[in-house]
Amino acid sequence: MKTLKTVSALTILSVLFIFISCSSSDDSESDPKTEVCTKTCDKGFVLNTDSCECEKEVCTKTCDGNFILNADTCECEEFIAKVIEVDASVVTLTEDWKKRTTIADYTGEGYIVWEGPGQTWKGNIGEVGKLTYTIDVPKAGTYLFQWRSYIAKKADVDPWAEHNDSWLKFPDADDFFAERVGGSILYPKGSGKSPNPAGENGNGFFKIYMNDVDKWSITTSTSDSNAHQIYVTFNEAKAYTVEIAARSDFHAIDSFRLTEQKP
Repeated sequence: MKTLKTVSALTILSVLFIFISCSSSDDSESDPKTEVCTKTCDKGFVLNTDSCECEKEVCTKTCDGNFILNADTCECEEFIAKVIEVDASVVTLTEDWKKRTTIADYTGEGYIVWEGPGQTWKGNIGEVGKLTYTIDVPKAGTYLFQWRSYIAKKADVDPWAEHNDSWLKFPDADDFFAERVGGSILYPKGSGKSPNPAGENGNGFFKIYMNDVDKWSITTSTSDSNAHQIYVTFNEAKAYTVEIAARSDFHAIDSFRLTEQKP
């Protein structure tokens, strides 16, 4: 009996020893959370030591002159503006818009001129003589709008201020605004945004004028006596609508273009 008790005691001690040894062995294993990450990352990526994952490096480089930052490569690249050009005469004419070729130096197939009554100081701004164009925008961004126009009938008094404007609207653009050098920004009345330009405007249309006589002009301004240039922002590269409507009689439009602006 004494022998059996001794064997039992030895067995129990052996089991305890194995259990303690195993516990000690488990404790000695390295905790994966405390392992040092030795992963290497490709150029343009940095190591997140907490997750041991490579993450895209935030580029803080600045570019000078006519260069812009390519966020994907973190390199400065020359900015080459996208330009959209439209022959204004290639459109389905409405009401008293006429296609003419009388004035020299037009481009494309000819120019258009409103030969109906002037549509100024009316309540239905932009609804009379409305022309609709579709443009394909190749790249998202903000574009400067300019048209090439002509005073096709000179008034006896102040010829620079008559027959010199039409209505313009971008109904589905993401932003349509006017800006003056120095940062003053205006929005067309009826767009739900303010401030609005001086002079009559409404229904989301800008009154676009120029003041050059006896020549084709790319001057494209809004706001009387406080000229602002016209800009349009497109958030996607796709097709958009341009609306031109009659305002002054004998305001001729040859073409228009949109030039991408440097971000």
